[in-house]
Amino acid sequence: MRYFRQFLIFVCVLSMIGSPIFAQNTEEGEKKEEEELPVYAGEEIVVTESKEKVPTVSTIAMKVPVPIRLTPASIGVVNHGLFQHQSGVVLGDALRNVSGVNIQTVFGVTDFFVIRGFDSLSSGLVLTDGASEPEATFYNLYNLERVEVLKGPGAFLYGGNPLSGSVNLSRKQPIFTNAFQVGGSYGPYNTVRGTADANWADVDQGVAVRVNALRQVSDSYRDDKDSGLWAVNPAATWRPSDKTTVTANFEYVTSRYKSDAGLPIINGVVADVPRTQSYQSPFDASDQDIYRARVDLHSRLSRQVTLRNKLYYTDFSWVSQGTLFSGIFPNAQGSLDILRSLVLLDDRQKVLGNQFEFLSTFRTGHVEHTLLTGLELMQWKDKFTLDVAALPNIDVFNPVETARQPFFIIPGQSQGADSKSRVVAPYIVDRIVFCPCYEAFVGVRYDRIDYDDPMTSTSRNYNKLSPMAGMVFSLQEDLSFYANVGKAFAPPSSLVAGPRETEESVQMEVGAKKFLMDDRLHASLAVYHLSKNNIGIPDATGVTQQDGDQRSRGVELEMMMRPVSNWHTFVSYAFSNATLTRFAEFVPVFTQTGITYQLMDRSGNRAAFSPRHIFNVWTARGFDNGLEFGIGARYVTNQFIAADNQFQIGNVLTLDASASYTYKQMKFRINAKNLTNREYETQGSLGAPTSVIPANPFGLYCAFEVNI
Repeated sequence: MRYFRQFLIFVCVLSMIGSPIFAQNTEEGEKKEEEELPVYAGEEIVVTESKEKVPTVSTIAMKVPVPIRLTPASIGVVNHGLFQHQSGVVLGDALRNVSGVNIQTVFGVTDFFVIRGFDSLSSGLVLTDGASEPEATFYNLYNLERVEVLKGPGAFLYGGNPLSGSVNLSRKQPIFTNAFQVGGSYGPYNTVRGTADANWADVDQGVAVRVNALRQVSDSYRDDKDSGLWAVNPAATWRPSDKTTVTANFEYVTSRYKSDAGLPIINGVVADVPRTQSYQSPFDASDQDIYRARVDLHSRLSRQVTLRNKLYYTDFSWVSQGTLFSGIFPNAQGSLDILRSLVLLDDRQKVLGNQFEFLSTFRTGHVEHTLLTGLELMQWKDKFTLDVAALPNIDVFNPVETARQPFFIIPGQSQGADSKSRVVAPYIVDRIVFCPCYEAFVGVRYDRIDYDDPMTSTSRNYNKLSPMAGMVFSLQEDLSFYANVGKAFAPPSSLVAGPRETEESVQMEVGAKKFLMDDRLHASLAVYHLSKNNIGIPDATGVTQQDGDQRSRGVELEMMMRPVSNWHTFVSYAFSNATLTRFAEFVPVFTQTGITYQLMDRSGNRAAFSPRHIFNVWTARGFDNGLEFGIGARYVTNQFIAADNQFQIGNVLTLDASASYTYKQMKFRINAKNLTNREYETQGSLGAPTSVIPANPFGLYCAFEVNI
């Protein structure tokens, strides 16, 4: 914090130099400067830009459009045009294009990613149109304009949990024109996907309505893993005047998946069985229902002042039964058995909140300010039960399922909560432009969190201040250097025993952004140091103690090139050294007399799912006759699957390609994924070194779009 205080003092002093205390202006000069102040034009800039593949502005760092080259942070933006061309389906498909992000799943039923060495469940935050989302689900791309990633601590604007990154999903909003698009695709394993996007507008009445819908079914590559989902997202916008806009947005998503623990690891290698083999019980399921509602008010009170209010509500229900592997043991037939258990989760989360904000532009002397002040009120309810049932062992090489109901619930393994968190959080972010070559960002948020759980007789109160400061030097119009320092927090798990301190992260980052070829080549470089303290680790009894620290240092490079108008290339590279600096955990040791627990020190080990190197490239070239071809490669070096660093997924190079043809209002596209049919693995049981999931082999996907 010493560096942050020094940096903040430096910024404040520079701000005062341009203030009226030091500057003397005539009334005529002041009036002229006021007239030249920028007018906030809303987020329509971003919506318009999202039709192109190469982004130039982002909103995630300040909730208003800011040029990426003038943002003092590492920002990743994936526009609709890019992930649509790549046949992206869920959030992970879009995040592949962002440097420093590793993509996995949780049991094959939810998105899971790692930003700068820290996983999304414990250290990340996903937002939909700026409002917090539940921890675990698949976020579908059918209704998104763009995906934005703010790397590093984001609590200065979004509150608790974004210790290493914030991901904002910007959905399609009603537009004032009539349009209709329908699309569909078919792929391996009877994967069928259909989408619709309809927009109707009455310009005279100032009313626009838009509806996006999705239906998808698949049998899946892995045995007995069929899935299906429905989604619908209607939205309506009303403009009673040219200064006021009201938008109501509702979304319903229902999904049915079957969880997948993958293939067991035996003596440090994946079991030599068919890659489609499943050892899940016949009772495995993952059923989710999500309701999202948002009401946004934008009103321009004057030329320089805009009032905004967002009322949001999310209702998330998750009923899940998933098989876990606990170990491998010899059986009486001379083969090997998998020791299994069944985790039964019934979780219901409800989030109700309101963000009230003023956005203003003004001058203090010759210094321009874009000031965002806000107050967020939120209530987050989480009621869940988690039980563990015994399942009969199953032979690795000759599996015969014998599981039957009713389940035997293992004593002492059940957990539950009926918690309520109330948040009151004022925040302020100021973009300070001292001159065309220098500007600064200063942000701070104060969170008061009251947590209560009658089921576990737990009550906690937290009062946290989350600061951020950054600066940008633009020595030339096409070259900028930046630096930032920030701090974030996350409330501890409800399972933490003893002193309950918040988990905290601190980051220092420097970087540069360069624009070449008449703004047709964008390049950015970032170097960072990110640390996290007070990590909760379960002990032998399942009680969590805050005995862990982790550090990550790395370099990230991104380039976006557009040599000609219809040729786009995206390149990203990241080096990350994520280390468990203090980490000790109890692990079960199986003996002939039973199970004992042993304390293992993992300090110095590499963090799970944190490869040292990730390289990603995608290039697509279009032609005047309507043809477009694309090809991409992704290279990920070895990564451990757990903190014990016993098993690692090897280096993986995968290739994808696409071809499309546009004729009038119709577009046809073919996407080939995993061109070389490379066999590799992804995540199995979260945090457990017992299994991995085989990735999909080569697949050919055909799609069409019709615009009316």
